[in-house]
Amino acid sequence: MSLQSHLTNLRAKPEHIRKRYAFWGSLGITAVIFAFWLASFTTYVATPKALVTTAVAKAGSPGQSLIAGVGAFFTDISDLIFGSKKVTYPSIEVLPGKK
Repeated sequence: MSLQSHLTNLRAKPEHIRKRYAFWGSLGITAVIFAFWLASFTTYVATPKALVTTAVAKAGSPGQSLIAGVGAFFTDISDLIFGSKKVTYPSIEVLPGKK
């Protein structure tokens, strides 16, 4: 059954049936949106203290962070000047193609 024939059948039904379909359809769509909205909060469940502890553990000491930042800076600059990692081929073979 195509969507257009379904809509044609729905238009032929009484108004209270059409309103029932509209209500349950909108409720279903709203429930899906609400579920995605709730799922987005799972990353924010942790307390601020736990978030800070996790960030400090990932960062290491201030010296390590500074060295990693400087290393990343020089890598970015060298990629900017000399281009990113280039692929080189040892040989190129040219074959005739179809016209």
